[in-house]
Amino acid sequence: MRRIGWILILGLTLTGCRPGSRGEPGFLRKDGSTYASYARGFEVIEHEGYKVVQVHDPWQNSRNVTFSYILAGDVSRLPDSLRNHTTIQVPVSRVIALSTTHVAMIKQLDRTASIKGVSGPGYIYDPLIREQISRGEITDVGYDQGLNLENIVALEPDVLFIYGVENSMSGISDKLDEMGVPVVYCGEYLENHPLGKAEWIRFFALFYGLEQEADRLFQQVDSSYRSMADAVRGKSSRPRVLTGLPWKGTWYMAGGNSFAARFIEDAGGDFLWKENPSDEALPLDLESVFVRAMEADVWINPGEAKSLEQLCEFDTRFRELPVLKSGEVYNNDFRLGPDGGNDYWESGTVRPDLVLADLIAVFHPDLLTDHRYIYYRKLK
Repeated sequence: MRRIGWILILGLTLTGCRPGSRGEPGFLRKDGSTYASYARGFEVIEHEGYKVVQVHDPWQNSRNVTFSYILAGDVSRLPDSLRNHTTIQVPVSRVIALSTTHVAMIKQLDRTASIKGVSGPGYIYDPLIREQISRGEITDVGYDQGLNLENIVALEPDVLFIYGVENSMSGISDKLDEMGVPVVYCGEYLENHPLGKAEWIRFFALFYGLEQEADRLFQQVDSSYRSMADAVRGKSSRPRVLTGLPWKGTWYMAGGNSFAARFIEDAGGDFLWKENPSDEALPLDLESVFVRAMEADVWINPGEAKSLEQLCEFDTRFRELPVLKSGEVYNNDFRLGPDGGNDYWESGTVRPDLVLADLIAVFHPDLLTDHRYIYYRKLK
């Protein structure tokens, strides 16, 4: 049987990116050349002396919403026609990151020293960042509608990276703009391809002048991920996979075109709801899920469950599921911080190849017999 553990070693032959679902233009260089990307949510257009960065539909259910940001080494030399857009002088040295994903991207670029503020430090896993917070080197600026605008302004950030759920943050971002804080929307969490999320490292690199470094880092991850996915693509035996956990009587099942479904497919699993074309969560009643869940061979990502017994406490009917009787239940909470910060949603976003390796070990343990889990663990 072919072994693929070696694929995790970064040092592979670097390859270019395959086209993502957005297609073009991806990145448009000054000479008119382009290269495709997995990410659908942003584009970059290079001009002499500045770049135009466009972020598309950065919150759920947004349609035809685009934000444009002008990045330049000397904003004083920009043409007057660009003055109405948010302008940011790069490279930046002081930033506020409102998402743990943003923190992970910046850390991967080796620019954690630039982080001066975060939102909800309890959600952060990284020990170094938490230590800096405890020493007062990084400020907690609040969370969601409770953001402390005075603290944010006092930190004098070159840019604040923000995310929005629906349009809830637009009022806050408008206020911050009026107060002189450049606010940049990020929509990496909406990408439905694991490599699409990871490719946002190229977006963050633009603000630090580290485009080449980001290209190298991403291409390594891309090559590693695709090599592993290719290695399991021909497997004729694919375990049937259940994912998630009900919440308040409704099971929000991942759609067949979602981020979770893509991970399952690329790891050699057979997602039980793969036929659904949605890339968003589907609200399903428990009874319909139970019927199909009886077919599952593996159950992944069961929410807050820490053990098989605790899983049954959510619903006693789980005891009747064959997948629970066999014990093939795995949660992505192996790396948790003291306050609950989950590294799966932090470094796992930047390194989907490592997440994929975990899932391949779950679905096809014969291929990775000596694998040591990074993000997943088997519930006992």
